[in-house]
Amino acid sequence: LLPLSDEEDLRAFVMAVAGTELFFVLIQMDRKVYDTSTAMFFAFALGLLARGKFKEFYLLYPLGCMNRETMFLLSIFFAIHYFGKMETFRYLSGLIYQGAVFIGIRLMIMKIFEGNAGQLIYFQPWHILKEHADHPIMLFLLMVLITLTWHRVARRWKEKPEFLRSALFVLLPLQMILYLMVGNAFEVRVFAEVYPVVWALMWDKW
Repeated sequence: LLPLSDEEDLRAFVMAVAGTELFFVLIQMDRKVYDTSTAMFFAFALGLLARGKFKEFYLLYPLGCMNRETMFLLSIFFAIHYFGKMETFRYLSGLIYQGAVFIGIRLMIMKIFEGNAGQLIYFQPWHILKEHADHPIMLFLLMVLITLTWHRVARRWKEKPEFLRSALFVLLPLQMILYLMVGNAFEVRVFAEVYPVVWALMWDKW
């Protein structure tokens, strides 16, 4: 990313604050305590990767895993985006580290909470589609929001950072699959991971 002038720096700060406040409004529906921190971890992690600060990213990664299991999406992005762009040893060691940390933390959390009742995961894509069809007004408003957002994201697409474009193409389809398979209808909060990428792509100045 290119360095910004003082005026552009201020504009970027204002946009970041506005985006954060907008996110707080969007996740009010059935929000969980870790939703906001999920967006934060992904924003910080992607920012570190974009600047080539891999050591700092590796330090942050375990905290993100403890916050929410969807941190593995970042590892998939890492595997795809940096394939052929890094020295082979660094690339493979980075993937092995992330895989080991994710599995280790997941096993630890499962062990700690194995006595809790928990909640079942329902594989219900057709139910989710039916819920959308049963609420046409909500569906229309959602489509308007998606259309307006995509209009801003696609504007001057080729001029936007390749890193962000790659992140969108990797993260958004994966989250759509998770949403349709195990999410709930109109559950905007489940897209917290890709929210920082979408918000950044909505702006033209880099």
